[in-house]
Amino acid sequence: MAENEKLECLRKLQDVLQEKFSLEQQVESLPADLKREESTLKAVEAEYEELQNLTEAAIQDVKSLSIQYEDAFQQRTTYEKQMEFLSTQREYEALSKQLEEAKVAEHTLLKQRNSRTKESEKLKKDTEAKAAEVEAQKAKVEEERTKVDTQLSGIQSKIAELEEKCQEIKNGTISDELYAKFSNIVRKKNGLGVVPVHGQVCMGCDRVLPVQFVIDLRQKQEHNEIDYCPYCSRIIWYEPLDPETEKNYIFEQLESRGTESKSSHKESAQESDSYDESMGMDGGFEDF
Repeated sequence: MAENEKLECLRKLQDVLQEKFSLEQQVESLPADLKREESTLKAVEAEYEELQNLTEAAIQDVKSLSIQYEDAFQQRTTYEKQMEFLSTQREYEALSKQLEEAKVAEHTLLKQRNSRTKESEKLKKDTEAKAAEVEAQKAKVEEERTKVDTQLSGIQSKIAELEEKCQEIKNGTISDELYAKFSNIVRKKNGLGVVPVHGQVCMGCDRVLPVQFVIDLRQKQEHNEIDYCPYCSRIIWYEPLDPETEKNYIFEQLESRGTESKSSHKESAQESDSYDESMGMDGGFEDF
């Protein structure tokens, strides 16, 4: 059987594409740690901002309470001075009541101011600690980003080399359209885009192919043409086995499938003219 140049190129391309797609998966998964660190930084910064707001609110409350306390202090002092100039019992009783209320207000405001001052001091310390945590997390993010950038640079450089290698392999033999379709198949079929047919069985999906289909496949293969499995959409090629092995393989496969093999033959006539749309295939077995 004459050598099929296209199949040889596709086999070589498959090996290179497997490595290329594996590296591309690494590119997608590599920033995962960086994203986690960035997410943590975002959360810590939000906590820091909230503490800053709480601290500022506490400081403003302390200022307001201090002013109110000073007013109450002045009011109480004024009432105490006025007590010296009272002339009647009624005035004394009225002013005594006002003085008592002023003392209660002064005491309450002092207590509130002191309590809020303690809260303010604690919030300041918490804010300072959170600020340090933010800076530490920023350092982690930068360290991880540098690490990822370095790794990505190396991987992307390797991907570029593999892409150039693919172009060298396909040059003059594989069309851009076939290359695009084949790349899609390899990506979606776990790295296996071109598989052999043993006897009547596609070794990619383990489905039994019609006899005439296999005959046509062998003829196309001899004329440097390619074909696709009507079931799994992979590019297939007929791999000769020794006559006894091939004979046993075919009949053992057919017998093991029983009624399934019969339905496969019926379906093949309907499905042989269509491909898996996810592979980007057009109808018919075109040669590219």
